[in-house]
Amino acid sequence: MDAYGYQRALDWAVSLGAPLLTQNGVQPPYTPAACRTANFNSSRILEDLWGITDAEGMRRLAERMWSGMHNPGFQDMRLRLSGMTLAQRKAYIESRRDMERYAELYTVHLYMDRLPPAGIAAWDLGRLAFYLRCARLEGYIGEEEEEICLLHTAIRARYSYRSWPDYAVAYMAGRQFWAGDLSEELSEINAGILRGPLADESTPWRELEWEIELPEPPSLPWESEKGN
Repeated sequence: MDAYGYQRALDWAVSLGAPLLTQNGVQPPYTPAACRTANFNSSRILEDLWGITDAEGMRRLAERMWSGMHNPGFQDMRLRLSGMTLAQRKAYIESRRDMERYAELYTVHLYMDRLPPAGIAAWDLGRLAFYLRCARLEGYIGEEEEEICLLHTAIRARYSYRSWPDYAVAYMAGRQFWAGDLSEELSEINAGILRGPLADESTPWRELEWEIELPEPPSLPWESEKGN
């Protein structure tokens, strides 16, 4: 792959984080310079949300998100509902309206037939792309490590979904599953978060084709460190 193709692949990978990048005021293309111009507090985001203050913390989070943080719970509920007819599903969910995880169960019911087998993996992968950029901005990881991790993230997303809109639906479903909130207000917020990346002609989601060629990611830097 030539330098131009490699850069497009990296741009594609970073764009998985477009929802959070946009929420934090970053304008496309989502370069480190554009992130610094937006002037959001990347160190506070990492520390307050995840307790991350160094490379080791970022690496642990990457591995957790690649494995799936919320998707396993979504898929477990999806499997439970998949053996029912639509009428049985509705009756089952209605019978659990007063239970603690009703909102999660209803979200699975709402999206399970619209999502590919990967489920809501997009929710973890999209957030991870953003957190990797935050870690690079803070100097916790270098440019090369960020690129390697982004490519590992991109490969997972590219072959899990069919298009940017397909990815966006999974991301929105994941956000709703995580929030456990069925309110109309949250639905409007979710739609607003994704409206820009999907609709604006200048965004990477409109400029970079989903079926982009991606290079094979190099080995993760810490894997070689473990072997020493």
